[in-house]
Amino acid sequence: MTFEPETLAHDQLASVQAAMSAELESSSILVSMVGRNVLLEGYVAGYVDREKATAIAASIAGPENVHDRMRDADEMADITSTHDEPFLPVS
Repeated sequence: MTFEPETLAHDQLASVQAAMSAELESSSILVSMVGRNVLLEGYVAGYVDREKATAIAASIAGPENVHDRMRDADEMADITSTHDEPFLPVS
């Protein structure tokens, strides 16, 4: 029996999505596949959820195939605080 790469990728994608739904309640993560790579995007509540998400994906696709593009609450707070500062023109 042989497996087509698209079938394997679809199976891995479904497995990662199901595992994340079961393990992470407060996160909004988009999981996609690019070739054999799992791409994680979206928002997580914090470091613990980020670690869980990447560990889940790595256990299914292999750690070398996981790309983390997620943002967490701490990163969003840093971005927001830098944009809340008033603009001061340079003379």
